[in-house]
Amino acid sequence: MPVTGNLYPFIEDHAQRGLPPFSFLQERFTDIEQWRMETSDYLSSLLLYRPEAVDLSPELADFTEFPDYTQQKWYITPSPGERMPLLLLVPRGLNGPAPAVLGLHCHGGMYYFGKKKLVEEANDPAILTQYRQRQYDGVAIAGELARRGYVVAVADSFYFGERRIIVPPPLEMQRDFLVVAEGSDHWIELIDRVCTQMETPVAKSLALAGTTWPGILLWDDMRTVDFLLTRPEVDATNIGAVGLCTGGMRAALLGALDPRVRAVCIVGWMSTLFEMLEDAVGAHSWANIIPGLTRVLDWPDLAALHAPQPLQVMQGSQDTLFPLQGFQKAAERLRAIYAKAGAPGNLDIGLFDVPHVFSLEMQRQAWKFFDDAFAVTAPATDAPDMADIS
Repeated sequence: MPVTGNLYPFIEDHAQRGLPPFSFLQERFTDIEQWRMETSDYLSSLLLYRPEAVDLSPELADFTEFPDYTQQKWYITPSPGERMPLLLLVPRGLNGPAPAVLGLHCHGGMYYFGKKKLVEEANDPAILTQYRQRQYDGVAIAGELARRGYVVAVADSFYFGERRIIVPPPLEMQRDFLVVAEGSDHWIELIDRVCTQMETPVAKSLALAGTTWPGILLWDDMRTVDFLLTRPEVDATNIGAVGLCTGGMRAALLGALDPRVRAVCIVGWMSTLFEMLEDAVGAHSWANIIPGLTRVLDWPDLAALHAPQPLQVMQGSQDTLFPLQGFQKAAERLRAIYAKAGAPGNLDIGLFDVPHVFSLEMQRQAWKFFDDAFAVTAPATDAPDMADIS
């Protein structure tokens, strides 16, 4: 039985099938740059979020020394009235500006933590360590990239970490909050349950306010790029993005709409959308939904807006959130688009025998992808740390 039950035939009849009108594979598109310009403008219009430009007003709040890097905590202003926390990991011993990567955290039903999913600290609670073990094979990928010589920025996205919703718990949960210790693993689980219940009302409210959740995510990630470009440690010509699941969608949007991002790695977020409708869509967050997208583009076409620049897409064959057939069709379209763009060598697609995770082997492939894209041979050492944390 489809997730939408007896209504599925009606929905299916109205769904876009086949090649969408704005796919680069349409015969009317011949020049990749002209297609990117025309299609990017249309995609931007669907996101419905372009707030007033404001100064970043960066503020250094804290920093921690690790053996291989310094972890700085900053606050920046992505939009009027909003302060966004981010962690900047700067490798030790840089002898010049280094490539930078945005680490884009996943959704995964854990709202209490955002950026901290990708960094490792001495006081990590057990629930976070266990989550990282399930999703990332126990690796704090931001720290791993910093050890490899990359400057890494990891921010709390809207609705996660320090930016999560704070509301009174529903009546049926209030007693639970009274009998568990604040900050305990059980307390964090309760917070995540409240956030899960509130996600749909928040998404409805954003729609009524005239904006979209993905639009907010993209804008904030672009402001993180703005921040990276202010840092003397960063090579502005070599910026990448990597993310799992919703983090993968964020990476895809950045690659599509921010030309400053040169290399993009999408993990566990790829399918043709028609194949998602029958069974897979029910498990997904509102944060992944761009209303009206399928009338003009499909997910692989969106990701391919990054062409002809380096793009890596990895998926697990056991990933139940994305139908295998949908991924295979998306991969076929991505290959065709990169071939038509004259850059088949800049596309790397991998299917791994794993569930919905960013496994160690996938991580090894991702780090090699960035090393190749940025012509990185080995982290530079034996020189003073050039991080200016003043």
